[in-house]
Amino acid sequence: MTTVEPPGANEPLDELDFRLLAGVRELWEDADPMPPTLVDQIRFAIRLEDVDLEVMRIREEEALADARSAAEQGRLITFDSESLTIMVNVSPEPGGTIRLDGWLTPPAEHPIEVRTATGPLTTTSDAEGRFAVGGVPHGMVQVLVRTVGRSRTVSTPAIEL
Repeated sequence: MTTVEPPGANEPLDELDFRLLAGVRELWEDADPMPPTLVDQIRFAIRLEDVDLEVMRIREEEALADARSAAEQGRLITFDSESLTIMVNVSPEPGGTIRLDGWLTPPAEHPIEVRTATGPLTTTSDAEGRFAVGGVPHGMVQVLVRTVGRSRTVSTPAIEL
């Protein structure tokens, strides 16, 4: 296969090229701006020390409609991977923090780590796969399940709470 270069492809960029590239950049910044938290999400995710990690996907997310007031409203988020499903109920606590109530499927006792921007919070799921972590600060959060009997840690993606 032969590649045909357009005329001027080997010439250095000139003023017109730089103006065209700046226009394309402005167009994309207006049409599809970078999410304001993207850099923080990337930095948060890179700090994870485990290399052998199974990252889950968000399967569904819903606001809980049966809460009595807006201040009591929570979110129910379900994450899936090949080996584990985590359902997490996110609810506000007095004082401005968040409580996470989670359920693992298949159920088992596993060490749980909730990574936050201010440091990790830890607990252990019970034999039914249930766990709860209170005092979670708002911001980037990631739930890691250090599955007992397996070398691989399972992680949710970093999400903004």
